Amino acid sequence: MIEEPKNKSELHPTDRLLAGALASPTLVQALVFLVFGLVTVFWQAPTLTVITIMLALYLLGYAGASYLTARALAPAGDRVSAQGFTSIALVQAAGGALMLLAPRGEFWLTLMGALVLGLTGVLKVLAGMRSQEWNPAARDWQLEGLIITLSAAALPVVSEIGDKAIMGTAGGGALLAGVFVLIGALTLRAQANKPQEP
Repeated sequence: MIEEPKNKSELHPTDRLLAGALASPTLVQALVFLVFGLVTVFWQAPTLTVITIMLALYLLGYAGASYLTARALAPAGDRVSAQGFTSIALVQAAGGALMLLAPRGEFWLTLMGALVLGLTGVLKVLAGMRSQEWNPAARDWQLEGLIITLSAAALPVVSEIGDKAIMGTAGGGALLAGVFVLIGALTLRAQANKPQEP
């Protein structure tokens, strides 16, 4: 079990180890967000099929990053969060696969995107709240979860505008989350490399 730091302003040695373990998966997560978000910005006229494939690949990439996070958490001693992130990865992977297999249509695309991203966001917020006393990535999880939940909630609203609006909403949320998660990854790396004070 991970020990809680006595002084919240200083990193406990266990926290440094956890920060180091989470830095790489968090960076992968940021890259998934940023790549997907930037593609949605520069691809101006995608078809519904292209949007479906891109969203599916986004969810599969998201699942991979969540799985890497779970793998980093387990050896660090946080088995509850590790199990939570494994569940998140399974939900995301299943959503990505179903998106590829389901009939093409705005309704199914919006429904699956909103459900998977919404569930992901809520679970990330809960994971962050549960571990915020000692986990250096907890606030990043909460912020990411909030952004993803809001973008998921907006998907059914903008779906009436058209395919591009669905893509833009999901991509906008990914870009915004990606910037914060990238900052979080760099912060985790800095915390992990911070020399221990006597």
